[in-house]
Amino acid sequence: MNEKLEHFILYELSDDWAAIAAFDGMFARIAPESYSRYAVLDLIRSLAASRFIRFGSFPGGGRSWEPWGVSIDEAIDRIAHGYNGVRGYLDITDDEIGSNEIFRAELIEDGEERLAELGNPYEKYGDPWRGTPRQASS
Repeated sequence: MNEKLEHFILYELSDDWAAIAAFDGMFARIAPESYSRYAVLDLIRSLAASRFIRFGSFPGGGRSWEPWGVSIDEAIDRIAHGYNGVRGYLDITDDEIGSNEIFRAELIEDGEERLAELGNPYEKYGDPWRGTPRQASS
């Protein structure tokens, strides 16, 4: 796994649960030479296999985030192809990635420990968005 990419993703997850857009955008920014949607799914699979994250979603009906409690393969299939009436990552357009809520990943204890070991990625690598124009708010 690309350690710089892993570092920034874990840092992003330390603040809040992350949707597919966080993984997609971070991968495209940090490792554009190897970016593809399949590579993003492989990254997510690797983070889960390393026991750094767990999968879940917002089931609706006013309920908050709930972990899925399924195998990694089942979770990746849900993310890729859809689940609970939400279209999957491989089935949506690029414009829909930012609003897609197919899943949210949560950083768990081993991921927190790995991040503590790695430290702050902005201090180590700098800001990967430096020089990128900010988009105006709608």
